[in-house]
Order: sequence, then structure tokens, then C-alpha cells
Amino acid sequence: MKMNVRKEDHQEIWDTLSSVERALVEKDATAFDKLLSTDFVGASPTGASFGKSAYINHHCNNPFGVMAVVDEGMEAASIRVYQNTAVVNRRVHAHFKFPAGNITEYDVQRIEVLIKQDDQWQMVSGQGTQVMPLIRTEA
Repeated sequence: MKMNVRKEDHQEIWDTLSSVERALVEKDATAFDKLLSTDFVGASPTGASFGKSAYINHHCNNPFGVMAVVDEGMEAASIRVYQNTAVVNRRVHAHFKFPAGNITEYDVQRIEVLIKQDDQWQMVSGQGTQVMPLIRTEA
């Protein structure tokens, strides 16, 4: 069902995801408002689920949260485009600051869904699952 995908679509989608990452780190509510669809639903690695305004409030109005995001690059992501919808699977490395001030790092497997309206990609849903390190037991 994939449609004729322009090479530029993948880059535009990636640019949108990069802008979402910047808004997250910079706690930029104005950018989030433009990048997230009106009916956006996001879920965090803890399992918490948020509508658009709650997501923006959660990420922009707290002195803690995501401090940095490092992605593996567009080539490592799986980007599929179906007409005006894109589904992206990718892994990122997050730096997270807790309310107590301590910072931890972990990998997150992301799935993100975007739609293109009026020549602009917007995220309609995103979910991250924390990748747990492999626990080995001795045989």
C-alpha cells in the first residue's frame, strides 16, 4: 500500500522528528504546539499517556525531564510512508534529569506516527519503551 514516496518526504519527516526532539530538550511549548496534531496522544517510557496539552505541560513546565536526545540517524530508522501518513520506528539515547537533580541515561525504542496536512508533517502519536539492559544469569 506504500504510495509514490518522494525522497524529500523521508527528509521532511526526519526534520520534523528532529524539531520535536529540540522542543523536548528546550521545553519549547510554542514549537510543540505547531509540531503536534490537535488530537495528539503520546506515551512515555513509564507508561503514562498524555493528550496534546497535557504532554506539552508535562514536558515544558517542569525543571526536570529530558535533557538531551541522541538518535542513531535517519539511515538507522525505519520510515514508511502511506499516502499522507508516516510510521517511524527508531532508537534514541536519552539523558533524563530526575526531580532530585540526578541524571541518568538510557535507550528508548520509539514508534512515531505522523500525518501530512497542508504540506506540513505533524506528529499524531508517539510512544517510547525503555530498552532494558540484558540481564545474564550464570548457567
